[in-house]
Amino acid sequence: MNQEQPIWKYAFASVMVTISTLGFGRMSYGILMPFMKESLSLSYEQAGMLAMTNSIGYLGMVLFAGILAAKWGSRKLVVFGTLLVAAGLLYMATVQSFTASLVGMSILGVGTAFTYTPLVNIVVGWFPQRRGMMIGFLVSGLGLGTLISSLLIPFFTTWFSIDGWRYLWFVYGLLSLLFALAALLILRDPPIPLLKKEKKDQSFLREVYLHKGVLLVAIIYGLIGFAYLIPQSFLFSFILESKIDRFVAGQIMAIGGLMSIFSGPLWGTISDKIGRRKSLIITLVTGAASMLIPVIYPVFIGFVISQFFWGITVVGMLSLIQALSTEQIHPSYAPVALGYVTVYFASGQLLGPGLGGWLIDHIGGISSALLLCSGLLLLAFLFSLRLQKNEDGQSLVVKP
Repeated sequence: MNQEQPIWKYAFASVMVTISTLGFGRMSYGILMPFMKESLSLSYEQAGMLAMTNSIGYLGMVLFAGILAAKWGSRKLVVFGTLLVAAGLLYMATVQSFTASLVGMSILGVGTAFTYTPLVNIVVGWFPQRRGMMIGFLVSGLGLGTLISSLLIPFFTTWFSIDGWRYLWFVYGLLSLLFALAALLILRDPPIPLLKKEKKDQSFLREVYLHKGVLLVAIIYGLIGFAYLIPQSFLFSFILESKIDRFVAGQIMAIGGLMSIFSGPLWGTISDKIGRRKSLIITLVTGAASMLIPVIYPVFIGFVISQFFWGITVVGMLSLIQALSTEQIHPSYAPVALGYVTVYFASGQLLGPGLGGWLIDHIGGISSALLLCSGLLLLAFLFSLRLQKNEDGQSLVVKP
């Protein structure tokens, strides 16, 4: 394998793509949602449905994208997916109804599915010994996108009043077109041998779908997916409901975005040294505690502390799980394994915002949704205790 690939150029292109797909296409919605909700006269349940629809689009295509990447190569899917996300972002700037918003969120979900799994395959294929760090850099785009949204939304909603969120979707779309160009010019498919023709779906079933280590990683990833969109969808609204000014609320959310930029590379690098299991346990417990803080102490300092610890761990969880999924099997199956475990993750995302919105409207307000998030992460922590190191110190298997 060629180890002379420009690692920092690949890191740059990967971050740009994930800013578009994960940051703008998925995570920014939670910050834009209060203003879309007011402008389009949506209920919290409808707002949760929009996030759920994004996850449906992602879920519907992510496994298919992993299989295509394994057979045809990853680069073309990354470029196509980023362009599709750009189209969805530009469309979201024009929506006038809940139904039209559903269409746009579906496009964003499908585009992200065609982008993210193949992108992980590229960085893992070129830099297998530094996969933790590289996946960490990749998912740091999620934090950068959140940070950009948090910083810009107060200004856009002030400059352009109630329609400021539309202009921000439009800016996201234009930036995503540039990021797609960066991916086209920089990224190349890694020299991992493609699957042999005789290895059909039966091989996928035996080598990936029924693999005990892959299944356990998938369950943990599903619980994280169930949890992590809940605060992203509703925490900003909770801060506003706590009588905190929108500019201050944006700055609080920006803390989480800023910390999450470092979260992926930090925990990826740590896990390359101390192991994935130990790192995953630390991030899950810390993340669960961070969601209890604003429920107990819903004031400025409580939100700041919560966002600091949430930001420094949540992206780390994702990078650790993604690294784990690629370590269970032969490298030629890596994109299939990542696509498979991501189905569980996307299924969790499908449930999280919708159930969170229902709890808010019918049970106990936004605090009840945050308690659900914390409980799900603690359950994921319990499952993570069933993982143990192999002799190589990196791969994880199920404890008997």
